[in-house]
Amino acid sequence: MVGIVVVSHSARLAEGIVELASQMVQTQVPVAVAGGIDDPEHPIGTDAMRVLAAIEAVYSPDGVLVLMDLGSALLSAELAVEMLPPEKQERVALCAAPLVEGTLAAVVQASVGGSLATVRREAEAALQAKRAQLGEYGQEEVVEGKTAVSPEPSVSQSVVIRNRLGLHARPAAQFVQTATKFAAEIFVQKGEQTANAKSINQVATLGVRQGEEVVICASGPDAETAVAALVALVAANFGESMADIAGEEEETAARPRSQPHSDHMPLQGVPASPGIAFAPAVRYQPRLPSVPRYHVENPAAEWQRLETAVMTARHEIETLFTQARQQFGEANAAIFEAHLLFLQDPDWLEAARTRIFAEKTNAEAAWQHVVEQTASRFHKLDDPYLRARANDVKDVGERVLRHLMAVELPPLTFDQPVILLAVELTPSDTARLDPENVQGICTELGGATSHTAILARSLGIPAVAGVQGVMAQVQDGDLVGLDGTTGEVWIRPQETAVAELRTRQARWDTTRKKILTIAHKPAVTKDDRRIEVAANIGGTHDAAVALEYGAEAIGLFRTEFLFLGRDEPPDEEEQTAVYRQIAQTMKQRPIIIRTLDIGGDKPLPYLTTPAEQNPFLGQRGIRFCLAHPDLFLTQLRAILRANTEQNIKLMFPMISTLDELLAAKKLLLQAKEELLQANIIVSPNLEIGIMIEVPAAVTIADQLAQHVHFFSIGTNDLTQYIMAADRGNAQVSQLVDPLHPAVLRHINATVKAAHKQGIWVGMCGELAGDPLATAVLVGLGLDELSMNAPAIPIVKQLIRHLTYSATRRLANRLLKMNSAASVRTTLQKWQAKHLPDTPVTR
Repeated sequence: MVGIVVVSHSARLAEGIVELASQMVQTQVPVAVAGGIDDPEHPIGTDAMRVLAAIEAVYSPDGVLVLMDLGSALLSAELAVEMLPPEKQERVALCAAPLVEGTLAAVVQASVGGSLATVRREAEAALQAKRAQLGEYGQEEVVEGKTAVSPEPSVSQSVVIRNRLGLHARPAAQFVQTATKFAAEIFVQKGEQTANAKSINQVATLGVRQGEEVVICASGPDAETAVAALVALVAANFGESMADIAGEEEETAARPRSQPHSDHMPLQGVPASPGIAFAPAVRYQPRLPSVPRYHVENPAAEWQRLETAVMTARHEIETLFTQARQQFGEANAAIFEAHLLFLQDPDWLEAARTRIFAEKTNAEAAWQHVVEQTASRFHKLDDPYLRARANDVKDVGERVLRHLMAVELPPLTFDQPVILLAVELTPSDTARLDPENVQGICTELGGATSHTAILARSLGIPAVAGVQGVMAQVQDGDLVGLDGTTGEVWIRPQETAVAELRTRQARWDTTRKKILTIAHKPAVTKDDRRIEVAANIGGTHDAAVALEYGAEAIGLFRTEFLFLGRDEPPDEEEQTAVYRQIAQTMKQRPIIIRTLDIGGDKPLPYLTTPAEQNPFLGQRGIRFCLAHPDLFLTQLRAILRANTEQNIKLMFPMISTLDELLAAKKLLLQAKEELLQANIIVSPNLEIGIMIEVPAAVTIADQLAQHVHFFSIGTNDLTQYIMAADRGNAQVSQLVDPLHPAVLRHINATVKAAHKQGIWVGMCGELAGDPLATAVLVGLGLDELSMNAPAIPIVKQLIRHLTYSATRRLANRLLKMNSAASVRTTLQKWQAKHLPDTPVTR
């Protein structure tokens, strides 16, 4: 951020100007004062050494703008600049703006991330508003020492935010990601408030609610393109469905809470995740020690410490993000994508850097100050959802502090069922929980809209939030019961309360079983075509959840979770045990294990891999495995050894050429021979398949089909490769639609090639679990659909209402269309006509 120096003959005048300017912005701007001289009897004057010290205090590579009052102030400033090293002189600009108006304009512009030239231009134009009010409409202004015509008006457009929860953390993150891809200076305005569109904190703390209007403004060479991209992002509702889970949360919170039915009064909290649980309590108290504050002699070394801690935290969150995508799905994992943006926010980092250098304070104190300021701004917002984002800020901030202070988190693993109590759980804490033993969650803070609650619902853990004082009333081991639907919590419940909890739990279980009983029936169309419906999983406990939801198989076991978040790769014994445990859990049902799908976008810390400019087109998937044969062979041996139930199938990811497939099969044969030489029995019936996720594989599918037992289409990657559009890039995300006719034609070609060779073909991408797509996927002839477990019941129900002959006609019609929009519209109308009593989405 650009630093500001105010030079005045009067110290009191300079300090007053800075005080006034500080009231204009919410973001801390590095401002230093060089006012007066050290002469108590004659304090009016200027001192070049004071000016030099002020410049050094706020200096950064972004530059420093110096504003002066008159006379010797200019001479002192010029002399101070001459005393700077040449490389710094280039980044310091003396400004001819009027001192008061210029300082105010400069501070505001610097606060939204303006460049040195922009801050200077705004300061020097500061009198224009006053002139216009007085009727003096000057047409020229001085810009960087030259007479220039006033710049053209910025490109701007008004938009209305339609998202149910407004511009909250995840949409704000997408907004910032899009804005930062452009060179233009971009701002978003809500009434009188203006925010830098490239700052996650400023955008989120605008507090924009559903239905409110904002104005997107941009200036610069690509301003029109930038505004158009942001408007398109808003128009697409940031990819959120209007029937988002948030609506359900609001309805749940609005229900009247039941009165206690026992002689032991429960505590009342906020329903956060439905379900009934009772078990011994464990209190989770991950307290950081008091953050020290002390003077440092080497600010540069402190800044380096902070940069290292931030980078380490960033790598941890990237790993957590990858694991969360596998466990919770893309939408809920976006919580951690927003966490990454907090760490990358230039305002955060620059504010901490300024405090370290200006005050010569230690990194911990500087970082804590910035985090607490940001969390405070969220706490002051009116909207409860946005207020809850303060917890995300603290989560990210404390992660960095733990690295700075070398503090380890207490474990969250338990060997028996427990109710977990805490003052507050962060999303990072919740993502570490195993629902096998964590039966319920109770926190003093938080609410139904917190990201912790969202993750608890994804894990199926009952939770109650906002139970003030509960930690002081409970000891470890005390029996605690809770109802996540009503928000009631019982501490050391009496027999009547325990009986009531058991009754509620039985009622809850009965309701769930009715829903899931339907899910356990096979998915057979009305004209007797059976589609296998399987689950995608990312961990050992996911297999039991998949069975509960009615999965007939595991269509994709992502093995990456075994390799991420650790300092060394899992050995053969560990992998064998995990694969065997999942195979046994599935009880003879098929399980497809995908070999390691990793690459430049998901680096492993224990392997040195060169950085790639475009990791999605680099060494990932099978390319990575073939380049690391020792790692690959270990996994292949473990999979072969685990197949004692003979229900495991093996799948290679990212196959592009026949040579890659043959090379992978050769290593599989080598692994088998090594085990046989070690007298280890290997099943001869291991089926081999490949992921179809690049257009090249579709083109040569007839050749590839001759060497495998099955195909599985990965629509996530296949779509972005077909459309040549990164699904994480909001500027082109509208192109990444798996229902585009181009994608449907690739699916159709793959199915035809597979069936011609007599092999079956499935799908394990996000599209497989989209109820809107079920009819067309059945019509295209897919034999298997694999999805996140909660989607299984509805997809099975839809399939039972279809006839294969009707879906074939529908698919042929859709293949001839020319846009994803026309396909979606047609599907919606078709479902409304043919499936009126079944759920229709999007």
